[in-house]
Amino acid sequence: MVKIILMYHDIYRDSVKESGFQNNSAFQYKVQLEEFERHVAAVSEYCKQHTDTEVEFTFDDGGVSFFTYVAPILEKYELHGSFFISTKYLDTPLFLTTEQLHVLVEHGHCIGSHSHSHPVLTDLTDEVIGEEWNLSLNKLEKYIIGEMTASIPNGGESKSVLKKAAEVGIEVLYTSVPTTRTKKLGNMLIKGRYVVYQGMKTEDVMTIVSNKSRRRMMYMRWQILQIIKFILGDRYSRLKYFLLKKKSFFI
Repeated sequence: MVKIILMYHDIYRDSVKESGFQNNSAFQYKVQLEEFERHVAAVSEYCKQHTDTEVEFTFDDGGVSFFTYVAPILEKYELHGSFFISTKYLDTPLFLTTEQLHVLVEHGHCIGSHSHSHPVLTDLTDEVIGEEWNLSLNKLEKYIIGEMTASIPNGGESKSVLKKAAEVGIEVLYTSVPTTRTKKLGNMLIKGRYVVYQGMKTEDVMTIVSNKSRRRMMYMRWQILQIIKFILGDRYSRLKYFLLKKKSFFI
């Protein structure tokens, strides 16, 4: 069995400003509603025909679109999502309310942490990293059924981030590394995901799901980009945004 984990953020109908964070970094991950449904329909049909493949839909940040758009579409295809919430923004404009979280749980969706304030965790001290995980988990405790899950905000993975996640009791941690391999740190499982960007068509997503060679190439490209990111530092984000505008996917 191959399990592929897709990473989405907000879904919008007419404007990327309908839900979630309001900046260029966030906008590049927001997927248009009709396109998103085409993704879900194609993945659902593929998995029915290829029973050796499982696809998990995950969603980061905690925008209100999780409730208004994402959950209804997933449920239409008899699927459930994993929703990772930055808890500082609960009950604020454009983000989920606690009442909506209750409904998502009642409908069988999984709720997990996406830190408290959505920082770049690698910029923080070990103590503050631990506080970010703890604050979030304390607020989400009543909504978590089963395993305690979390995803790393802003792709900020480091030994300290992983270690602090394990220390606070997170059992499954999702990263932004494009891989199907699962690692372990103590009792904590670490799972990679394939990021879906704004403008990606159904065929782009299905290439990830169906093509092992494409996934291998994406991982190799990711490794190269980590080296470039280390060399460029802050300039890397500007380069990434430019390439995404040019439709250079999978970066």
